[in-house]
Amino acid sequence: MSKQISIIARVSSFVSLAVLLVFLLASLWWGCVYRLPRSKPIMVDLRSDKTRDNPSTDRCLMICAGLANNPHGFPGHCFIIWDRYGPERLEYTTSDGFVPGRMEDLIPSLYSDIQGIMADNALVGNMRNFDYVAVRVDRSVYDRARAVRQEFVKNSSFHTGVRDCVAYVDEISKIAGLKRPKRDFVYPLDYLVKLKEMNK
Repeated sequence: MSKQISIIARVSSFVSLAVLLVFLLASLWWGCVYRLPRSKPIMVDLRSDKTRDNPSTDRCLMICAGLANNPHGFPGHCFIIWDRYGPERLEYTTSDGFVPGRMEDLIPSLYSDIQGIMADNALVGNMRNFDYVAVRVDRSVYDRARAVRQEFVKNSSFHTGVRDCVAYVDEISKIAGLKRPKRDFVYPLDYLVKLKEMNK
């Protein structure tokens, strides 16, 4: 009996060490991949008339991603900066992103719908490893993109991987006319890298 207990104890120790090693390697991999810049931001001009600037009809927006506003930066965040196509003076911009209403609901959001909110000033705290696609569009396209915000405010159901911050920016990317990658259960920074690759 004591021999069986000894074997069980050794197997349990081995399994625990293996799980710990996998967790440490995954953390190291995540830390390297998501904390280092992966590609340069891009600018895409989707205006119907690209030959000249027209302040009365031309609009712009930035589809952004960065590490999340927590000490570890996990899992990241996608958001929109309105009326800007460059990284200068972002503290004066309007930005928003779709997030869980309460942080304690983040885990339940993996398997069920929770209450979400539209967070204003979304770039605050989410600027680590900041990345973006800047898009110039016509006024009519911009207005339709702005209407997406109200749709998410009206129907505030949040579900990670289904209707989350990536889904929000993906819907705006669609209206802007960008080619879009699959977005289900994808990290925000991964989504943005793929978005850039498809729209260079």
